[in-house]
Amino acid sequence: MELEPFVFSQRGVVAGTQENAGDRMEEVNRFTLRTLLPEEVAVFTLDLCNNAVDRHYSRFPEEELERINTLTPGRPLMERHDLSGSLPRGTFFRSRLHREGDRVSVRPEVYVLRSSGNRDFILNIEGGVYRETSIGFSFQRPECSVCGKDLRTCAHVPGRRYGNEVCHFVMRGVMEVLEGSVVPAGSQGTRFVAQQHGNARRARVPAVEALAEGRALFHRPIELWSAGWARE
Repeated sequence: MELEPFVFSQRGVVAGTQENAGDRMEEVNRFTLRTLLPEEVAVFTLDLCNNAVDRHYSRFPEEELERINTLTPGRPLMERHDLSGSLPRGTFFRSRLHREGDRVSVRPEVYVLRSSGNRDFILNIEGGVYRETSIGFSFQRPECSVCGKDLRTCAHVPGRRYGNEVCHFVMRGVMEVLEGSVVPAGSQGTRFVAQQHGNARRARVPAVEALAEGRALFHRPIELWSAGWARE
């Protein structure tokens, strides 16, 4: 049975901002129709997702973070994952992997135009009111951390302890980065990153709900039916 990919979001916490465009403008202007000047944009660095087990008991392995890192430039910055009712606030223009001990995170940079419509949005980020970020993405397979099988086919439950291990699932086969968003609540501990100056149609749902839906679909009985059988 070929199943639909999981499409949902991972969320986190915002820590700070960075707005000095500086030498980034050449990379910013790869995505523009005319050349923008540094004073026309605000640039922010986001800690978008990482390899830690989050509150939904899901985790990205490093190889999937590497793929997300390559897919993020060019994707939009949204508010609250609203792909149907809102237009983007900004565009991710470059990204890198950040390592701090055992923690690996995807840290893209996004530019936001200093337009009248974005004035309050930028001010709320700079003022620490909008402090959390999130990534919307799709992936193919939730791998059980206990047995290594597709979690839809095993009996293990994320969050439950089996021996010395608390079950979680590893997200394998990232297919698409849909967008990054500013959100009111987070799960992965991702955030805006402070730096010194000068120096849709597919709904995203929490991982646990997506897994429950996928598991129910996987175990749904197959119905065989033929018009000829009905006549008989």
